Amino acid sequence: MRKILIFSLMILIAIPVLAQNHVDYKTPTKLDVEDFQTLEDRNFLDNFDLIKIPTWVRKMLKTEEKYIAPWLREQTADVYDYQQTIQIMRQGVLATDKQFAWIKKVADDCAEILHLSPTPSVFIVGNDTLMADVVNFKQPFIILSSNLVEKSNPEALRFIIGQQMGHIKCDHVFYFTLFSGELNSVGAILGKWVQELIKSLVGKVIDLTKVDWVLASEISADRAGLIACQNLDVAQRALLNLKLDIPIDQVEINLEDYLEQYKIVKEKEAIILDRFPQSVQKGLNHWRLAGQLKLNHPFLFQRLKALQEYAESTAYQKLFE
Repeated sequence: MRKILIFSLMILIAIPVLAQNHVDYKTPTKLDVEDFQTLEDRNFLDNFDLIKIPTWVRKMLKTEEKYIAPWLREQTADVYDYQQTIQIMRQGVLATDKQFAWIKKVADDCAEILHLSPTPSVFIVGNDTLMADVVNFKQPFIILSSNLVEKSNPEALRFIIGQQMGHIKCDHVFYFTLFSGELNSVGAILGKWVQELIKSLVGKVIDLTKVDWVLASEISADRAGLIACQNLDVAQRALLNLKLDIPIDQVEINLEDYLEQYKIVKEKEAIILDRFPQSVQKGLNHWRLAGQLKLNHPFLFQRLKALQEYAESTAYQKLFE
């Protein structure tokens, strides 16, 4: 009898705690990609898709396809996905209803909120960094590092998984793969001269334009993450923790204080603008922005600020009316 009373008391204590931690997430009636994708992101991809294959090259390729992006996607998708799938299967563990079930539940919820079907498979891979990524552009997989899973909680993972689903929904994966040079691994399929052709065509996208697109695409994905987690504080802390690499519950952020750091950069820029001619300013700006492409999580200052602006926007609020 005493054990029964103790057990009953534990249940009575636990129920309020569980109720307090429960969050009712809202699912938009519909969610088009335009509801969260930035205009700069969409325009860049649309313009890139207009790059044509030269007529003489089309004859050699024996294709009726006029544009390089869809032709290249069709030629490389199966082989590239096969290579990536083999690597992930060797390194990672798939989240299912019976293993890492809570991650599978988070992914299913995010996919429902973001109107993404089917739910992409989520793999946990052994990695010491805080890393989240998407591989494959025909059948995408979401990759989470074990360190990220360990130092996050379900709420933070909603933002992170929602981010990656945003990349999928915006069709970023193919373009990230192309611009990073990773399609070189399928050179045996394309042939050497086709690779050189691709390099020349992709070269039409100048570095600064590419840098602008990377920032715009990350902001698009961050917005999707916010729609999935529906908590600006959680989203900002999860985003910042990609730099800090500490348990998420220890992350404390005041956006105004954090953005004060950015003023240090602006003060240095003011000195450059005052002392050097435009040619030098342009070169230094190119160097500063291009350096962001080497970071795993670039443009954090701008992204945090953009995330807050989107959370306060009418467009975001209307999604849940």
